[in-house]
Amino acid sequence: MRSSGVFRLVLAGVLAAGPAMAQSGGTVELGAFGRWTRFGSSLKTDVTNKLPADNGIGGGLRLGVFVVRNLEVEADASYTKVDAAGGGRVRYIPLHAGLTYNFPLGKKVAFLLGARYVRNMYGEDADFDDSGIGGVGGFRLGPVRVEATFDQTLTDDPDHGKYHNLGVNAGLSLLLGHRCDKSADGVTISPTSTTLERGERTRFTAIATHCGKREDEVNWTATGGEITQMGEYTAGQTPGNYQVTVTEPEGGLSASATVVIKPPAPPPPPPPPPVTLTRLDLKPDRAKLKLNESVSFTVTGILSDGNARALANCPLTATGNPTQSGNSFSWAKYGAYTVTANCEGMTDQSKVEVPLEVVIYGANFRFDKDQLTPAGMDSVRAAADSLKKYPEIKVRLAGFADFMGTDAYNCNLSWRRVHTVHKALNSFGIPDERFSAIEGFGEAYPLPDDQVPQAWKDLNTRTKDKGKWWDRRVDITSAERGGMNACREPPK
Repeated sequence: MRSSGVFRLVLAGVLAAGPAMAQSGGTVELGAFGRWTRFGSSLKTDVTNKLPADNGIGGGLRLGVFVVRNLEVEADASYTKVDAAGGGRVRYIPLHAGLTYNFPLGKKVAFLLGARYVRNMYGEDADFDDSGIGGVGGFRLGPVRVEATFDQTLTDDPDHGKYHNLGVNAGLSLLLGHRCDKSADGVTISPTSTTLERGERTRFTAIATHCGKREDEVNWTATGGEITQMGEYTAGQTPGNYQVTVTEPEGGLSASATVVIKPPAPPPPPPPPPVTLTRLDLKPDRAKLKLNESVSFTVTGILSDGNARALANCPLTATGNPTQSGNSFSWAKYGAYTVTANCEGMTDQSKVEVPLEVVIYGANFRFDKDQLTPAGMDSVRAAADSLKKYPEIKVRLAGFADFMGTDAYNCNLSWRRVHTVHKALNSFGIPDERFSAIEGFGEAYPLPDDQVPQAWKDLNTRTKDKGKWWDRRVDITSAERGGMNACREPPK
C-alpha cells in the first residue's frame, strides 16, 4: 500500500507537469521509455560478429532541450539484451541524437516528427559498432509519449550488408521550465467601436489568453452606460464618446472599445419647393445661312433647382415662310428672320440671317487704283440686278485693301474703292436709301489663308502680284458686321 501511494503521488506530479504543451525555448524534457526493437533480418546470419538473432524488448532514457518554440534538440539511449546469432547473448545499446518538431494538435496533444543520427553498439558476446541515420514519428499525449523509429546503417558490411532496425518507444516525459509561455498572451475585444442610440443594447465579446491558455473569466467595466459580466452593454441617456474595457484578471492585460451614444435626431427638414420651369433656352442664339441651307434648333428648359432638361416636343415657329422639318428650318429668300420657341408658358427667340452678299474682288480693280475695269463694271452691274430683285433689302458697302503700303494709305484706298462701287450702283439704278452703311476698313480684315482657293494663290504667283488681289475688294452684303471697326475716312 505504501509503494502504491508513492506511485500515485509521482503519477500526479507527472500529469501536472504534462499539460505544458506550448514548448517555448528553454524548456527541458526528461523521459523514460520502454523499447521494442525489430532488428534487421540480415543480422541473424552474422555469426561472426554474433549480432542479434531475434527481436527484443528493453528500456531507455531521453533528454531534450527546446531551442525555439516547438523545436527540440534531443538525445536518447536504450538497453536491450537478446540472443546472438551462432549462440551466446548480445547487448544492444543504440544512441540517438537529432531534431524533433512538435506540431501542436491541442492543449495536450502534439504530433512529433524528427531526424536522427544513430550509433549502434553491440556488446557482451558481440563486439561490433556501426552508425547510421534515421527518423522518428509519433505523438505526445500529455506526459505520455509514443513513437516509432527507423534506423538505417550507412556501412555495407561483408557479413550482413546494409540493414535497418525498427523500434517502438512508449513512456513518460516531463517538460520542465518555462511553463508559462507569455509570448501569445493578450486580450482582444469585439467590436472595437460601435455607435448606439440612447438606451440601445449591444453585445461585446472578448478573447483573453494567459500563459498560452484561453481564459474564460474576464472583468467588464464601462462608462456612459451599464455592462453585465456577460458583455451586454446598455447605452445611457447622455450623448457622447465612452469606453468599454475588458480585463484578464490573472495577468492584468486589458483591451478597450469605443462607444458613441448619438444625440437625438434633429427634426426632418421641410420638403423642398416643387421644381418649376423658369425659362427656355433656344440654341443657336444666332445663325447665318445661305439660301436653302438648313439649321437645327434645340430647346432646353432651365429649372428652378438649377438643373436643365431637354424639351424635345416644344413647338417652334419662324418668320419668313421657311421650309420646316421637325426643328430644322431653311429659307429660299434673303432676309433677317426670327425663330420662336413657345411652350409651358415660356418663350425664347433666335435670330437668323440669310444675307444677300456680293464681293467685288481686286481683279476688278487695277493695281493701286480705285477705278473699276470693264470686267469690274460688269460685276457691279450684276450686283445691281440682284439687288433689284429684293427691293426690301438694305445692304452695307465695305471697302478693303491688301497689306502693301502704309496703314494710312490703305485706309484712303479702301474708302476710294467703296465710293467707286457706290457711285456705280447709283448709276445702275440703286438709290442711296438702299444702303445702310458705307465704310472703309483698309488692310484690317484680310481673308484668312485657309479660305483662299489654291487657284487664286497660283494666279498671284503667275502674275507676280506683290500683294494679295483677293484682299483688294468691296463687299456688298445685307449681313450685320458685328465687331468690325472702320478706319477714319480721309477728308475729301
